Amino acid sequence: RFLLEILGSLLVALLLLRAWMRSIGMPPRNPVAQFAFAMTNWLVGPLSRLFPARGRADWASMVAALLVTLLMVVLMRAVVGMPVPWDIALLEALRQLVIWGLNVIVWVTIIYVVIGWVNPHAPFAPAFEALLRPLLAPIRRVLPTVGGFDLSPMVLLIGVYVLLVFNRDLAAFDADGRRQ
Repeated sequence: RFLLEILGSLLVALLLLRAWMRSIGMPPRNPVAQFAFAMTNWLVGPLSRLFPARGRADWASMVAALLVTLLMVVLMRAVVGMPVPWDIALLEALRQLVIWGLNVIVWVTIIYVVIGWVNPHAPFAPAFEALLRPLLAPIRRVLPTVGGFDLSPMVLLIGVYVLLVFNRDLAAFDADGRRQ
């Protein structure tokens, strides 16, 4: 089950990252984009015929992320011998997709901060800056740098963790609104 979750979360993270890069208009020559595209083309390619991109929305990547998450939920439930009612599995897949999406934001933010400390001129540093710019810009307008330190990534991480806790607490209730 642990191995399934690791493999599934990594694949879904790459699919979400691919959709995120497309939504911000990241050039495909970027090393981060090339890696994400190379690792996910086998799945997104066929789906892009059914779900073509519209503007900056990469529907094939989003559908692939949902399908892989649904498959992971079904497989993880099957491994522990739980029944797989499709309505519950779909809701759980959507919840898990949100969790993995928020985790992608956490990891991109952490990598961005570490690169900023270690080597801000690394070839892939602009990719992480471009990914986080839409999320950090509103925070930076409100929160100025303090002593030369940009605290906006920390505020973003706190906000994401609040959403993760809210998601966890929301999952603690069953369909009738009772706490599990």
